Amino acid sequence: MANAQNLQTKISFASLPRELVSEVLARVAAYSSTDLFRTKLCCKRFADVAEDNRVYQRVSLAKFDIVPWRKNPKVSIGKNVESALQRVEEAAKAGHDEAAYALAVIFVFGGEELKHKGMAMLSGMKKSAAQRQRVKEWRDNLRRILKMIWVQNSLVLGKRPICCASQHKRKTGWGPNELDAVESTCEGCTCDEKIGPICDALPQIAV
Repeated sequence: MANAQNLQTKISFASLPRELVSEVLARVAAYSSTDLFRTKLCCKRFADVAEDNRVYQRVSLAKFDIVPWRKNPKVSIGKNVESALQRVEEAAKAGHDEAAYALAVIFVFGGEELKHKGMAMLSGMKKSAAQRQRVKEWRDNLRRILKMIWVQNSLVLGKRPICCASQHKRKTGWGPNELDAVESTCEGCTCDEKIGPICDALPQIAV
C-alpha cells in the first residue's frame, strides 16, 4: 500500500506543469538566493526549471556584495545612468518587487512629475504588516548599498524631497514597532516618512 502511495506521489509531482514549478521556484528565489541554490540540488527537474528566466528575474540580491563586483550592473550606474535605470524598470515590469521599490524611490527624487508616480508606488506597497515587513527589508538593503557607493548626483544630494506640503502631524523616526504602526491616510506624509531613512543614508544632504 505504501509503495502504491509513493508511486502516485512521484507520478503527481512529475505531472506538474513546468510553469507552476517555475512560479514556485521564482517565489523561493525572491525570498532567498541561498534557498534557490539549495533547491536546485534536490532533483534534476528543479535544477532544470530553476534556469528559467522568470526565476532569475526575481532572485533576491540581498546576500550578494555590491562593491567588489566590477562586472555587476549596479556598479556601472554612475557611468551609464540611463542604461541602469532602464534595467531597473525592466526588472520591475518583470515582477521583481525589490526593483519596483528602488524605482519608486528613484521617481521620488526625479522631480515633481515623477515624484507623484513614485509616491503612488510606495503607498501601494504598505497595505498590510507583511508588505511593510518586505518594504523594510528592501529599504535596509538599499541603505546598505548607498553607504557603500559614492553618490555624486547633485539632484539627490542637494535637497530632501518633500511629498506633502500640508501641515499634518508626522511621525518622526523609525523604530522596531513601525510594522505595527497605522499608516498615515495622507499619501504624501507616508512617502515623507518612508523616504527619510533613505535620505539619512546619503552624504551631505541638506534638510
